[in-house]
Order: sequence, then structure tokens, then C-alpha cells
Amino acid sequence: MVVVLTRKRLVSKQFKDNQKLQRCLLSPADHVLPGSRGEHVGLIQEALTKLGMGVIGASEISTELYGQSTQQAVLRYKGPPRNIINTDYQRTPDNIVGQMTIDRLDADMVEFEKVPESLLVTLTEAGPKHDHSKCPTLQSGGHKGTPINPLPFGKRINIYGTHETDYLGFDDYAPNPNFAGRGQGDPSPPRFLTNAPPHLHGLEAKSVSNIAIRSSPIFANHVHSNPNEVEEILRVAMPGCRVTYAGTDENFTTFGPTVLRFGPVIERHVLTTRDPGTTADSHFHVIVLVILDPDTVLRSFQLPPFL
Repeated sequence: MVVVLTRKRLVSKQFKDNQKLQRCLLSPADHVLPGSRGEHVGLIQEALTKLGMGVIGASEISTELYGQSTQQAVLRYKGPPRNIINTDYQRTPDNIVGQMTIDRLDADMVEFEKVPESLLVTLTEAGPKHDHSKCPTLQSGGHKGTPINPLPFGKRINIYGTHETDYLGFDDYAPNPNFAGRGQGDPSPPRFLTNAPPHLHGLEAKSVSNIAIRSSPIFANHVHSNPNEVEEILRVAMPGCRVTYAGTDENFTTFGPTVLRFGPVIERHVLTTRDPGTTADSHFHVIVLVILDPDTVLRSFQLPPFL
């Protein structure tokens, strides 16, 4: 059977810049197989998650590994109603991302990308339409990289926030008491402490459904904070908690790998701006992910007990 493709190049925003996936479209020798690892696998995982093909394990997401749960998502995608099979030798779909599969995935992502840029996170400084007169003076970036349409239940918190999500009913919280104070010129009270007693607005375990993090330190050690940000986020997060994380290149390089271990990414953006007076570009990274099982994720960090 001659494989009939609908395109000669991948054209979706999701896949067009990845050369391994471009080769996968053109050559059977470059099919993506179970056990593969790398950025191209991460892009496939992200696409499958966006298209609702089930939950991919957090460990596979964080390591960009084509493991068991990724294989199950691929099989679900290739099954009915798509039925992506080579009828020359197959009667049921296999767990490989080959030419026909990446061709169809690319077509589906083109359609997916026609919807508004995001229903989960604002990509502009102004944010969604709301009464800006009620917003305190915001730091650089305004509302960019903060949640929209948060989950309608549970507590909403902004880790080391600076009021940018107040209008959505988020409260600014600090896991580390050293960062509870506000910046110079901000007369508002200090941020609440996540592990404070209940009468001081401390948070109960598994009480939070929405967490915003923007250019904030997220440590997984006890050198900087005891308890640290990872422990407190995973203590207060309920299963299914949505996390919106945003940061500069430096911030994302330093803390992004830690945050990505929390759970599967359901949305990702990289915003590019030209630095004033230069020819250099800078980037602002935005991801939305879901903490499926906070206790399991916390154990995966293998942190020593804090004192």
C-alpha cells in the first residue's frame, strides 16, 4: 500500500518547527517509536492532551518519554473514528506515530489552532475585559501570563503574587515567610502564608483548585525555604488543580523543569518581544498544567522531611 498523505510538510504551529517530526512525515525510517525520548515526543504528548486523548503520566511528560501512557493515548487517537491503519498488513491500529499518524495529527492541530489563542491564560498585558480602575498598580507585564476562566470551585491563590489576579478572586500567598512582604511602594498588607494557622488565612491540605505563578521562585530544597514552594504547592493542591506558570527565559530555565514535574501540560505559549534598542529577542514562557495526584508527585521529588 502506498501511503497517501495530505501534505508534504507539517504546517501546524505545534509541529512545523520540529525537524524530527518533519522527517517522520516523509520517511518510514523516522517513525516515532515507544521508548523514544526528546522534544518531538513532548510535542506529540502535548497535542494528544490538547485533543483530549486521555491522561499521560507526569513522569513521561517531564522526561519527554514515549512510555506506556503515551502509547495508550496514541492508540486511542488512532482508533475509531479515525481508524489510522495500513490495511496492507494491519487490522487494528498500532502504538507508533508514523507517516499517516503525524499527517492526521498535524491536520487536527491546524483545526485546533483556529480557536481563540487561549481560554485559560491571558497573553496580553491588559488581560480579558474587566474594570481596570479596581486593579492596584501592577508590576511590569500587567496581567500577561495570568489565568482566565479559573475552575469555579476551591481556593484560588497566586504564589508571591502582586495583585495581578485580584480581579479573579485570587489571593496572594507566600510559602516562604521571607517573601511575604510587599515591594517598596506597595502599602497593602503582607501576603498570606500558606502554612499559617487557619485564623491567619493559612491553607488546608487539598483546598486549592487554581494556582497562579508568575516569575516566582519555585524551589524543591530546604536551603531557601523550610518548607519549600514545591512542598506547599503540592500540600494545598487538590487533585485536578490547575496551575498557570509564566516567566522569562531565565526564570523558565531555572524553575520551569521543576514546575513541569507537577503534571501534564494542557497549554503552552512562548511570547517573543524585541528588547528596546537592540536586535535581541526575549521570550516569555507560559504553560498551563494540571496536578492530577499531588501526593504521588510530591513523593516523586523524594524530599527529606522538613524540620
